[in-house]
Amino acid sequence: MEKPKFNYDYSKILWMKMFLARPDYEHNTSEVLINFEQALEIIKGVDNITQGIEKIIYLVGWQGLGHDDLYPEMNLVNPYLKRECDATAKDSLLWLIEEAKKCNTVISYHGNVADAYKASPTHEEFVKEAAILMHSDGTPAVIEAFNGRAAYKTSYKQYWESGLFKKIFDDFCKAVPVKEAGTVHLDNFCIAENMYPRTDVEAQNEARNKMLDYVMSLGIDVTSEYTYRESLYRADSPQHPVRHYYWLYEKNLPVGDWRDAPLHTLDRIPAVWWMSGMTIDDCIRIQPSQFSGYLNDAVLKTVFYGTMHGEDIWMNNGIDSKVWVPLFIKEFCTHHIPYTYLNRYQRLGYEEDDGNYIVRFSDGVESMGKTKTITKNGIVLKSGNDVILPLTEDNKLFAAFSEDGKDGEWNIPDAAFEKAGVYNITHNGNEYIGEVAVEDKKIALSLKAGQAVAIIGL
Repeated sequence: MEKPKFNYDYSKILWMKMFLARPDYEHNTSEVLINFEQALEIIKGVDNITQGIEKIIYLVGWQGLGHDDLYPEMNLVNPYLKRECDATAKDSLLWLIEEAKKCNTVISYHGNVADAYKASPTHEEFVKEAAILMHSDGTPAVIEAFNGRAAYKTSYKQYWESGLFKKIFDDFCKAVPVKEAGTVHLDNFCIAENMYPRTDVEAQNEARNKMLDYVMSLGIDVTSEYTYRESLYRADSPQHPVRHYYWLYEKNLPVGDWRDAPLHTLDRIPAVWWMSGMTIDDCIRIQPSQFSGYLNDAVLKTVFYGTMHGEDIWMNNGIDSKVWVPLFIKEFCTHHIPYTYLNRYQRLGYEEDDGNYIVRFSDGVESMGKTKTITKNGIVLKSGNDVILPLTEDNKLFAAFSEDGKDGEWNIPDAAFEKAGVYNITHNGNEYIGEVAVEDKKIALSLKAGQAVAIIGL
């Protein structure tokens, strides 16, 4: 049997980011939103809610003084995340990794090899090797600003050929157990053309592919931020700061359309945070096991769903379980579970429906975007935000959720059992409600507004 190309099938598991900290340069400290101990408590709660399915969490702000600090280097664990009982922050990180395994969760890292900062110890070496974007006179070009500090962009061709990429990434692997995780999230891995030495999209893409191939050769999958479909001068994105850099040298920037550009990283990056560069035809042609992520196109999201983020729930609402748990349960049940369920089936085709889509899958499954309905051979499994779907491929564990409450019969045609235990889903664990029988491929359930239950075959 041929070995799978990637370590994980990102269309079947729950993968999220967790934002831990950001730099506070004014006070030379780190603004901590979630420390390692708090992260574990959230992970425990998430594991209970998700009934122990496989998960990956990429830690954001684990390095330096937090998110977007010291890039492209990633070899210092944020000391402000340390537990009091540990000697070093790395000891605390290793503790979190081991504890998270007990919660069916792989801990990995949010990193960045595209952005660079002057505070990085290797900055002068990057300048010497022209491994960051340069103006035509050979001076470094400041492209953006993050956390109030100037951000440079790496130039992939020179970055790769100078050996700096291997050095940076190998140091990263020595600093934290990336290889053990088997996956890493490299953010903002988009192409920027360099003016000195002149390096175009084709040359930069070839170098980026070599970088991705190198990481894969180490046994590590790369997930990333966007669907990468760069074209000449990246003219398809007028707001992007790189465009202003181009404009200094090319006054008549070509008018581009991302649909005309190939999906450059297909088969090298299996999952992205924002699948912004996808059409309905792309979603039919490219099966989710090959490429998946969060569909931020509102129309496509109603019919394919896409991965859930999770990170924004804690960032926007804090870590009080009374607040984040109901929000997480709703998004998990109405977004993630429908996505992974549909991903079991081949995408066959679609019809347009008044600006929305009806997508046909194998085995008689259909998803109707206009009504947010999923059916199987005409039997309704999801209607709006009332949903009952399997969580495991053996069809012995289901979850049901109702946003507004629903009392009565629920269709469960995929059930591999004739009776089941019903449990209220909470972040502290399942609470037994009672037993239910499957009759004529239906069960009787009474759910309150916002309630989710696990249905476990007996």
